[in-house]
Amino acid sequence: MSHFQVQPPSDVRPHHTVLIVDDDAATVGLLAEILETEDFEVWKAFTAKEARAVLAERQPELVLLDVKLPDEDGRNLCHWIKSDARFDQLFVILISGLEVGVQSRITGLNLGADEYLTKPIQPLELIARLRSFLRIREAAEALRRANERLEERVLERTEELRLANGQLKQAAEELRTLTSRLLETQERERRRLAHELHDEAGQALTVLKFSFDNIEEVARTLAPEPVADGRAALTRLTQLIRNLWQELRPAMLEDFGLVPALIWYFDRYTPSTRVRVDFQHESVDGRRFDRAVETAAYRTVQECLTNVARHAGVLDVRVVVWAGPDLLQVQIIDQGCGFDTSGGLSRNGSCGLVGMQERVRQLHGTWSVITRLGAGTRITAEFPLTEPKAVAPNGFSTMDTQMLRPSDFAAA
Repeated sequence: MSHFQVQPPSDVRPHHTVLIVDDDAATVGLLAEILETEDFEVWKAFTAKEARAVLAERQPELVLLDVKLPDEDGRNLCHWIKSDARFDQLFVILISGLEVGVQSRITGLNLGADEYLTKPIQPLELIARLRSFLRIREAAEALRRANERLEERVLERTEELRLANGQLKQAAEELRTLTSRLLETQERERRRLAHELHDEAGQALTVLKFSFDNIEEVARTLAPEPVADGRAALTRLTQLIRNLWQELRPAMLEDFGLVPALIWYFDRYTPSTRVRVDFQHESVDGRRFDRAVETAAYRTVQECLTNVARHAGVLDVRVVVWAGPDLLQVQIIDQGCGFDTSGGLSRNGSCGLVGMQERVRQLHGTWSVITRLGAGTRITAEFPLTEPKAVAPNGFSTMDTQMLRPSDFAAA
């Protein structure tokens, strides 16, 4: 006759459950009475087979397991329980009716037992040990839930960051595309204005010149001074439009390349700003580069020198241009007041530095600013080159200057 007993569940379940496995009915009854007094729900099994049947249907929180069972060694059952992932949170206390030696304890603990008790069991000690294990279990469960919540939050934040990064990347790409189109539009508009100034305004000025030539013959005796004043104004206007046309799209850059265009620009920059340009260059004479690279390098120098004249407070500025087989480097160096970059590259409401940086990046180049308040500014732009094209001598000589290598520029 089997002694296997499984109590039907009640409507109000005690907080904790214990499975008692022992072939001694008196011991099982005594332990059950003690535990039920402490509001434990007790399940009972008198053999290893019955214990396995209970565990197949339910999962208690604690197992009180007798070492000597009629059908199996309790330590083997303990090892089976601890080897099953379903019971990884289950505490097992081995109980022995004999005095337990050190080796026996070690064997039981090595098989997975959480504790070893000997009969007769002291009720207060038993309850204290069970409560201790339950506190450990509850702490482990709380930690597990906290970890799960943390993992969920991490996943949520990771997804939020992924979406935010995606939006930021998309916005950056859109901004870069917009900036590229803006720079292209700017250059196209400059070419258009230069063309109109050269063709339409130039033709109108030519007509006015011929008209003055004709009027001058008639008015030489009647009103010579107004005609002379008009001719002087026409000359100034012609020079102004010619300079404006060259500034918008220097013919030097189109026809002769970077170095002649820069020299032409410096010749006009110094008289108007009183800032002298120390121009140093190496391996760029007689070479033409991609049109976009030449334009970007020229505009970088132009914008930097404009900033120097407006903000640096210096009388001298150095421009260094160097070219290797696959790189064109441009540096603009001044010993002026410098500026604070902590708020970004724009300063005094101007976005010129940002525009320069983006122009360089559009050509897959690199761009850097080294500056400090009161210690000057060094701006470096580097452009990757395709195979350089040789051109015939253009008749323009470089400025008298010592040729420097890139390593020399750092000490400048």
